[in-house]
Amino acid sequence: MKNFFLLILVLSISLNSCKRPNQTDHSYTLEEYRELGMPDYDTVWNLENYETAFYVFKTLKYWKPLTLPAKDSEKSGLLFSRMVNIENLSFLKDDSLPLHEKAQMIKWYFNLYGGLIDVYTSIQPERQYYIRELGDIDIFGVRIAQKMLDLGNEINESDDPPDVDMQSDFPLIQKMYLNILSDVLKQQQHTSMYPVQTLEHLSDSLSHSVRRNMNWFDEDASEKIKQALLTVIDSTSSRKIINDYRELIETL
Repeated sequence: MKNFFLLILVLSISLNSCKRPNQTDHSYTLEEYRELGMPDYDTVWNLENYETAFYVFKTLKYWKPLTLPAKDSEKSGLLFSRMVNIENLSFLKDDSLPLHEKAQMIKWYFNLYGGLIDVYTSIQPERQYYIRELGDIDIFGVRIAQKMLDLGNEINESDDPPDVDMQSDFPLIQKMYLNILSDVLKQQQHTSMYPVQTLEHLSDSLSHSVRRNMNWFDEDASEKIKQALLTVIDSTSSRKIINDYRELIETL
C-alpha cells in the first residue's frame, strides 16, 4: 500500500511538471482560428500559408496575447504541431526542383523560425507564458538548420553551374548552425523557466544534432560547445541531462 501511494505521488508530480504555470487554456478552437484566416492544420504549409498564419498571430499577440495556439492543447494543439512540423519542408524531396532553387526557398523557412520565436516570446523575459512552445520552436529551428546542412552537402557534390556558384556559401551555413546551437544552449541554461520535460526533450534533440555534425567541428567550435554544455550541467537538477551532456562532452 505504501508503494502504491508513492507511485501516485510520483505520477502526480510528473504530470504537473508537464503543465504550464497557468492551467487555463486560453487558446481558440481550430474552427475559431479558421474563421480568423488561419490555414488548415491537416495540410502541409507552404510559405504563403506561413505568411497568412503570421498575420493572424501578430493580430492575436497584439490584442489577445494568451490566445496563440498552444502545445498539447485539446483545442489548438494540432495547429501548433503543424506550425513546427518539419514536413512543411517536404519540397526538399521534390526531385523536379533544382538544388539551387531549394536553397533559395529554405532560407525563407529559416527566417520563419525567427519569426515564430518573436511571436511566442513575451515582453516580460522573466515570465514566459509560452515556454513549452518556445522549446519546440527551438527544436524546429535546429531541424531546419540540419536540413540546410544536408542540402549544402548535396550542392557541394553537384557540378551544375548554379549549384557550383553556391558552394562557397557552405561555411556560412555551418556558422549559422553553430550560432543557433549556441543560442539554444544559452536558453537552456535558464532552467527555472522550463518544465523538466521540456528541458529533457530539448536536450535529446540537441545531443542528437551535435553527434550528427561533430565530425566537421573544428577545435574552437568543439570547445565552445563543451563550455556551453558544462554551463547547462551546472544549472540543471535533471540527472538525465547531466548524464547525457557529460557523455556528449567526452565524445567531442
